[in-house]
Amino acid sequence: MSLFEDLPGFSPVQFFGITADCIYCKRSLKAEKNFQLPSTTELLNEDGFADVYVGWNMEKLFFHFSVKVPFQKIGDGDFRRGDSIELFIDTRDLKSKSTVSRFCHHFVFFPVESQNFYGREITRFRNEEMHRLCHPEDLLVKAELKPQSYTLAIEIPAHSLHGYDPLSFSRLGFTYRINRTGAPPQHFAVSSDEYVIEQHPATWGTLRLVKEGE
Repeated sequence: MSLFEDLPGFSPVQFFGITADCIYCKRSLKAEKNFQLPSTTELLNEDGFADVYVGWNMEKLFFHFSVKVPFQKIGDGDFRRGDSIELFIDTRDLKSKSTVSRFCHHFVFFPVESQNFYGREITRFRNEEMHRLCHPEDLLVKAELKPQSYTLAIEIPAHSLHGYDPLSFSRLGFTYRINRTGAPPQHFAVSSDEYVIEQHPATWGTLRLVKEGE
């Protein structure tokens, strides 16, 4: 019997923070085990259907999503009703902040072009503390669709990440949401069934920016 079975409405990750290593990547990210993020689907009581890989260097952040279900469609009106991948990044990992700060970023990416781009920043700020949203042309995305799966490789340059400074700040606040048509999404560290995660960066997990072997 699980320790948490007698606590309805709570998931295990609400009792501790999730931290994972993000390994230094010199040129391009490969879908290799040392770059793979641990899955938190069991803790969140979710169906895991994707493997996620992350990497970093001074110039950019790298992400690779290997989604093991077929692409169906982009959601009409609401992208969360279709197939899409959302990234949430806080370049200062400010767990003490209860609202979105200028260091927070919310991106959405698609397996096919949407409005002439594969991805864009959609951060919504709740006060005067904000940054200029990055231009979609600055986001590098490569998609590969197969009959029963798809992959999405993403590179976000440093100039598109306000406050990104790995030499001074070696931790990032981070989570993702992988949306799929007609079924629940997959998350990292925190579920949107429990929080409006785009509005609560303090609930996001943490990525430690490390060089391999550290």
